[in-house]
Amino acid sequence: MKQFLYSAVASAALFSSTVFADDAQMLQQQLKGLDSLSSAFSQQVFDPQGQLVSESKGTLQLEQPRKIRWEQQQPDETLFVSNGVDSYYFDPFAEQVTVLDTSKLIDNTPFILLTTEDEELWQQFSIKQIEAGFEINPKNTEDAQVEKLTLHFDEQQQVAALEVLDQSGQRSHFHFDAPKRNVDIDDSVFEFTIPEHVFVDDQRTPQAEINRGE
Repeated sequence: MKQFLYSAVASAALFSSTVFADDAQMLQQQLKGLDSLSSAFSQQVFDPQGQLVSESKGTLQLEQPRKIRWEQQQPDETLFVSNGVDSYYFDPFAEQVTVLDTSKLIDNTPFILLTTEDEELWQQFSIKQIEAGFEINPKNTEDAQVEKLTLHFDEQQQVAALEVLDQSGQRSHFHFDAPKRNVDIDDSVFEFTIPEHVFVDDQRTPQAEINRGE
């Protein structure tokens, strides 16, 4: 889950900035009109040697602008929710919530491009078209924790899968099962109430760690 949240792509030095601009426009055009997306997903994670190390399933909801709900249901429950301003990562097993400023996630989370048409934001990424998809690179790679994110589209030009390669060489594959485009999603889906008696790591403030519910 955290690998997904801090995803980024290595730059492709063989392509000029003009090509990147054209490819970015093509991706923007393909995503044009995507106001929301709802889907079940399955995930497989492979180590640098290509060995399968974990599998999981869950659900995903996206909505403009910058709203995300990513809920892993099997084998362990975890939840990432962004209301467009604040983001929450909740691990029920660890009884911990991490709170983040959504705008600070942009450099490491190219997937956020699915939830915004903000030109200034798009300028922060280099984009290269590949067969049946696009590779997305953050231009600021200093803090990037992931090397590459690839979006794949099906014959109906729907987002069908994504692949994340992190700096350690670990590769995560996400397959979307029958994604539904532009469905009505209640605003409450993108809100999160911090449970009582959990540890809270609030990274929006200088006080990085606080403990609520005591």
